[in-house]
Amino acid sequence: MTPQRTNGERFVAKGTARAGSFGAALGRFSVGSLEQADAVRRAVTLKLLSAVVLDTPVLSGRLRGNWTPSTVEPVFVVNDNAKDPSGQQTIETIGNAVAGSQLGQTLYLTNSLPYAARIEYDGWSHTKAPAGMVRRNAVRLQMLINAQNGGIQ
Repeated sequence: MTPQRTNGERFVAKGTARAGSFGAALGRFSVGSLEQADAVRRAVTLKLLSAVVLDTPVLSGRLRGNWTPSTVEPVFVVNDNAKDPSGQQTIETIGNAVAGSQLGQTLYLTNSLPYAARIEYDGWSHTKAPAGMVRRNAVRLQMLINAQNGGIQ
């Protein structure tokens, strides 16, 4: 931009096309940044919640099958027919919930079986989940974010 004097009083900046181009580039950067942030959020959320499911002890698969994702509010329901020993069906359901969620929206993961909290906090499964299912993965959150961002902190 080259400032020029008009009528000896004011300066007028020439090159407003460049300023407009900068604004457009900044807008594209902002949109791209939000899209990147959302992609990181989705990937990290899916990895984190999948790890919770896979760290859930398996006897019949009922505990793994009762992890329930939701976005509006936590869902406190026990599904007596949910048996997922591999955890893959539950992870697929979580993946669908993550894909349907939006940046800035809270995503809940609940397990309402009465013994879920005892396994998490009271050590009911010393050999299969001595550090719990959720707690052991929650401490990995920052590592997952950094890895997904390519080490950017």
